[in-house]
Amino acid sequence: MGKDTASIRTLRRALATLGSEEHLAAELNVSPLSLMSWLAGEKPAPSEVFIAALDIVASGRTRRHGSR
Repeated sequence: MGKDTASIRTLRRALATLGSEEHLAAELNVSPLSLMSWLAGEKPAPSEVFIAALDIVASGRTRRHGSR
């Protein structure tokens, strides 16, 4: 397995909270391709994405149907 950084762990927890890569990408306002590259450790996530993912994890919120 590759890298296991705080950013990747946080993104994975946010993914588990929201239930899908598509929902997480929409909540973070990023492309699914960028999200996948961050999750794979290919590129570091920008700090604003990491902070937004932390917010998702901390709040435990789930994505509401129809919201963006």
